[in-house]
Amino acid sequence: MEVEAKYTVADAAALARLAKSPALAGYDIDAGERRRDRDTFLDTGDRRFLAAGYYLRRRETGGGVRLTLKQLVTGDAGVLRRQELEALVAADVPPAEWPDGELRARVEGIAHGAPLEPFLFLEQERLARRVVDGAREVAELSLDDVTVAAGGRARRWFEVELELRGEGDDDDLQRLAAALRAEPGLTPESRAKFTRALEIVEAGAGGSLLPPAERPVHEAYSGGQDARARRAAALLALDEGLKQSEAAARAGLSTRRVRYWLTRYRADGIGIYGTPEPSAGGDLSTESLVAEALEMRAEAVEGTDDKKKRPGILPADTMVEAAVKTLRFHLARMLEHEGGTRQGEDSEELHVMRVSTRRMRMALRVFDEYLDRQAMRPVLKGLRRTGRTLGAVRDLDVFQEKTQRYLDTLPPERAGDLDGLLSACRTERERQREHLVDYLDGGRYRAFVELFEELLDGPFERLSARPPADPRPQRVAQVLPGVLYKDMAEVWAFEGQLGGLETPLPRFHALRKGCKGLRYTLEFFEDVLGPGARPLIKKVRGLQDHLGDLQDAVVTSGVLRDYLTWGTWRHGGHDLPGPVEVIVAPGAARYLAARQEEMEQLVLTFRDVWPTIAGSGFSRELATVIAEI
Repeated sequence: MEVEAKYTVADAAALARLAKSPALAGYDIDAGERRRDRDTFLDTGDRRFLAAGYYLRRRETGGGVRLTLKQLVTGDAGVLRRQELEALVAADVPPAEWPDGELRARVEGIAHGAPLEPFLFLEQERLARRVVDGAREVAELSLDDVTVAAGGRARRWFEVELELRGEGDDDDLQRLAAALRAEPGLTPESRAKFTRALEIVEAGAGGSLLPPAERPVHEAYSGGQDARARRAAALLALDEGLKQSEAAARAGLSTRRVRYWLTRYRADGIGIYGTPEPSAGGDLSTESLVAEALEMRAEAVEGTDDKKKRPGILPADTMVEAAVKTLRFHLARMLEHEGGTRQGEDSEELHVMRVSTRRMRMALRVFDEYLDRQAMRPVLKGLRRTGRTLGAVRDLDVFQEKTQRYLDTLPPERAGDLDGLLSACRTERERQREHLVDYLDGGRYRAFVELFEELLDGPFERLSARPPADPRPQRVAQVLPGVLYKDMAEVWAFEGQLGGLETPLPRFHALRKGCKGLRYTLEFFEDVLGPGARPLIKKVRGLQDHLGDLQDAVVTSGVLRDYLTWGTWRHGGHDLPGPVEVIVAPGAARYLAARQEEMEQLVLTFRDVWPTIAGSGFSRELATVIAEI
């Protein structure tokens, strides 16, 4: 993992001043070593690396050719954290002749056999200086004079990079970065050199992205609410000269998805919006595309702002139409929070992304009888895999949050009771997070998303299940009552099965899943059910939250028992031998007792919340809402 802080430098004088400075923020800096780097950036002809969110750099060194694959990420306050893979080869050879390793595997996975070709060139004069704290090396301070050719002339800028090295950690980075921000003439830079060079070259090429004759098509599509509207909004923003990150923010996409659709547009033109049904005369001209898009825009305008927060299902929709609306809505939410999940700075981003996968899985269950199971099988598989990968990190976030709330109740002298436990948790979280980022960067996730979008953007008939031998209702208004009563029956089936402390804990967890299914169905169809659905959703959520707290206490107790046994972070299902040393962790033992007391209290008070759903009042309210469909 490469971690560096980047700054744009106002002029050569500011760069020269930093070149002479012997120290920074109390750290010593050596005289440094000067060198000149000539970088060539490689990609396939259809820019598959850009679309995948990477760039591949070729740099000649004294020992051969160094190849580096880096993620295209945007920094926060100038700090970039990204995966970096490197390999050294004796000369220019195709990937098949590179040394075996992760770089070669990743490059071959992205290129899929397409030849690599140079498409961008950059030169820089660099002064690389070691930053040390006594005998401890913490970072490298690079002072760069960068030149890139564009539009028949050279463009030049100055830049400073501070990259963690040796024993450097985040505390060192924060101290040094704060000192650099305070230097006159330095401004935090969120873009990599490659990104800046690419923007300069594309601007130097001159002309707009979109031909004038096509622009009405993109404007028409941008008025909708589906995936095509977001693509159009991104392309229109790029055509206005906005950066890819700015276009992503405007369109509600990740920067990676903007790069992907830009690459697709350059290859397929307006074909990225799919092929419309031909008119009576078989016309597939731009005019027919515009007419279709304008009709879609008019339909979208009829919706209210409130409906934008929900799928916008109508009683007259077929179940297949309702399924597509629901899946599009939650897929968009998943992708909108992908960028924040990658950055990892706000745990709520990952939470929303994970919930979106859960809602889509539940939607596939609700609409199962009306969808082609074979077509949706890889989508369901991808949702499960994505949800598991996100959940591995989210569960650790929840553990840390609830543990911190417990610590906040303790007196100051016991604030360090769980330092060892939390350290083990953070180590495990970092491992799971690296796996998550690798997954989001991998081919399986990209293929899953692209297949999902392709299915949802196509005609509804492609997703419809084969009609049964006997006719059955197809409209939401006809089907929804039966769906809701079925979900309610799954919850009511637990009546008499849940008592006091003698009740098996997995039974409470099974009820929680049933409540989740009922709640999600009510939320999917809230536009159809009307305002009466909101109180029902609130009641189901109350019971679900009670059961969720119970399940959290169950899981945490298991983690703490393992920690008290082995002294490290463990999960169930292992076949490890018994402890070989005494584990002394009284703070963890007290926390285990507290969570077990919480678990007992939640089981004993379950009888107080169960009637909110199992009682006759909820049944009557549900019947009233259904009768008004």
